[in-house]
Amino acid sequence: MILFLQGLLFACSKKEVQKVEYPAHKVLILGNSITYAPANPSIDWNGSWGMAASVADSDYVHLITSRFKALNNSTTVDAVNIAEFEREFDTYNFDKLKAYRDAKPDIIILRIGENFLRESEAGLFEAKYVELLNYLKINNPQVKILAVGSFWTLRDVANAVMSKYTNYISLSSLESVESNMAFGLYSDLGVQLHPSNKGMKAISDMIWAEMVKNKFL
Repeated sequence: MILFLQGLLFACSKKEVQKVEYPAHKVLILGNSITYAPANPSIDWNGSWGMAASVADSDYVHLITSRFKALNNSTTVDAVNIAEFEREFDTYNFDKLKAYRDAKPDIIILRIGENFLRESEAGLFEAKYVELLNYLKINNPQVKILAVGSFWTLRDVANAVMSKYTNYISLSSLESVESNMAFGLYSDLGVQLHPSNKGMKAISDMIWAEMVKNKFL
């Protein structure tokens, strides 16, 4: 009887410590300079990662990548700057993203909005945004897409469009906390307005929580 109980306890203990196995994901992040900005010494930016993180590992892309890798080290994450789409959505060539689309990611994070300023053309922007979503879904209709709104305020039009078609999360609460921006860390005001390490971590935390909530993982 004692041996039976010991065996039962061992079996239960073994079951309790079993880890959840997560699949290897293919993740595509489409963003702007907050996602990836090549070095530009003329504005006091010497990194080649998300502006204005102090090092690559502190930007939100690398922070999210680390979390994915912790679940399954075979996960791949590609990050692409599509600020051109925000500014020139009417003429943007979607085939610039063909190679990334054809890789058939199972998760896409659309982290844009700051560079959309043509508010009088909101209808056209919405049509082109939908066209972008449809393009990304070609031969991959089951892809999970999370739209992430502007880090800066006063981007209500872009945020409203992005919130309509996929899972969406707003970042509007972050800019009100001054330490989330890189004031005093760079000489150029444009760079200073980008997320600090703290702001980058807040972005990554909010994106990750939303993906967990919506069972992206």
